[in-house]
Amino acid sequence: MIDHLFIKNYKVFERENIPLDKNTLFIGTNASGKTTILEALDLFFNNVFHYEYVRDIEEDIVIEIHINDERYRKVYKSPNYRIEYSKCIGNMYDINHIKYLYVPKYIYAPKLLNDILSINLSVDTKNIDQTKVFKVFDYLDGKLGNNTYNFFSINTKYEMNINDDITFTRDEYTRIISNITHQYTIIGIDNFEDNFDLKALTDICEYSYQTIFTSKHKDVVTNFNYSIKALYKDDIKQELDTITKVFSKNHKKKLLLVEGKYDVAWFEKGLSLLDEFSNYRVIPCGGYGNIQYVRTQLEKEGYTTITIVDGDVSSDDSLKREVIELYADIDYINKRFNMSFKNMPRRKKEFFKKFHVKDDVVKKVLSSWAKKNLSLDSVFVQELDMLIG
Repeated sequence: MIDHLFIKNYKVFERENIPLDKNTLFIGTNASGKTTILEALDLFFNNVFHYEYVRDIEEDIVIEIHINDERYRKVYKSPNYRIEYSKCIGNMYDINHIKYLYVPKYIYAPKLLNDILSINLSVDTKNIDQTKVFKVFDYLDGKLGNNTYNFFSINTKYEMNINDDITFTRDEYTRIISNITHQYTIIGIDNFEDNFDLKALTDICEYSYQTIFTSKHKDVVTNFNYSIKALYKDDIKQELDTITKVFSKNHKKKLLLVEGKYDVAWFEKGLSLLDEFSNYRVIPCGGYGNIQYVRTQLEKEGYTTITIVDGDVSSDDSLKREVIELYADIDYINKRFNMSFKNMPRRKKEFFKKFHVKDDVVKKVLSSWAKKNLSLDSVFVQELDMLIG
């Protein structure tokens, strides 16, 4: 499962880190980046490139995914935007078994069917096949065997001659998607409500390796029982309608306002452990400076909200520690970042200045740790229990 996605110089994103969950729904105004996320994954997995999406033609495009705390980065070098293998990070063949199906807003049925066919019939290359492939290199260096090059990726493409005029109903699209038999398929569906019924939401989430949806429809957001991520072009203060247009005021869920996007995984995991996830939607507000304004405006509109901020702000709704990352496991931090903390620092400045990587990298890695390793007896979860109690 992809924990984080990094996009640089592609469409709306100059450079952006995007947390993902097993099932994620993105909401946001037009041009906030919802579709770009799905198309960036289509580039990474399926080499579907749109030259017109390049923001700066003098800069490379970078798409990076994190799976199980491992980085897999593809760099598409300017000006031709071919893969620059020397700049890529991670053994791509290790994730060759993961397939990605992109379902755009405007579906071309023959392509969708052929994409699913290719996914279902994908196979691992056997040793005897690899021997035949590497035989090509014997002609390059005159030596038997290949000791120089490794597999980067192997993609099998099947294409049937399907009638261009073929169309499907919403139920038929759902059945088509449900016919995916490949175990490790990530499904990305743009504007879910345009081609699928609400009843398909849960089904697709349950049988897929990972799902990523976008939607503008209140019914879809209300009925999505997993992680919802809000995207803002500029600032949440400018784009409150990202929330107000899709969240129902009468829905039983409270809006839990937190500071940053990397905090969301912590709170969602904590709420799940406390059996409270179904009662809340976690909304990142882009920093402490926005939270009180957002809360006031949402409550004026009739929404039920609760606020939890970092402990560097002393208030009744704050955590005890200055920043959420201070609740992470010190042994994991020392091992993962090659650090030598004997005790967890009390101050966030003291904590972050010790690292040799950017603060965002630390936050990103530790949000993935929290998603997998928080437990009921974690100090953070205990504090969360008191704050929402």
